[in-house]
Amino acid sequence: MEVTSTITNNSLESQQNTLSAEVIQESIVAYIAELLEVEPQQVNVKASFTQYGLDSLSVVSLISHLESLTGQDLSPTLLYDLPSIEVLSQRLASGTTKLEVAL
Repeated sequence: MEVTSTITNNSLESQQNTLSAEVIQESIVAYIAELLEVEPQQVNVKASFTQYGLDSLSVVSLISHLESLTGQDLSPTLLYDLPSIEVLSQRLASGTTKLEVAL
């Protein structure tokens, strides 16, 4: 029984690590559309997160959703660090969510 559970968990982790930017973007768009009670087509993926007026609870909830989706530990400030749904989706798909600072 443990072997099956391990295989299932490994398969899920493998799926999570290979999500495309498009799949992640669709998930974020769906989340924001539901939150704002608008159609997904009305969510602009190039717009800044600040334009959506998300409160801190909504941001934390979205980050939690993205952690579950991608299997990554994400910073609670990620939506403030990255400018748009499009950029965030690309970063999450590539596994590059930390900002690099040149010294």
